[in-house]
Amino acid sequence: MSRNVLERVLYQLSVDRSAKQRFREDAAGFLAKFALGDDERRMVVEFDVLALQNAGVNPMLTMGFWQELSPNRDMRAYMARLRPVSDGEAVHVAALKQ
Repeated sequence: MSRNVLERVLYQLSVDRSAKQRFREDAAGFLAKFALGDDERRMVVEFDVLALQNAGVNPMLTMGFWQELSPNRDMRAYMARLRPVSDGEAVHVAALKQ
């Protein structure tokens, strides 16, 4: 696993408008220019923020990536990917660990 490359990808996708567009149009093509393994590409394409955080990716990058590009940008859905979220619970923590 290449945490640094994953973080570079997520950072670029969070701040670069043209990168976001290229990812939306052809995620596999966009990711092909990065030295990522198949499992790493899968984590990004599937918005698997739990696996990304378990790989050591900064939680703020996973949250920014989710908010910018996820089909469901809702923070409750983001938190549900990390851990169970109960009704009425505040969801303003980006990390798996509290």
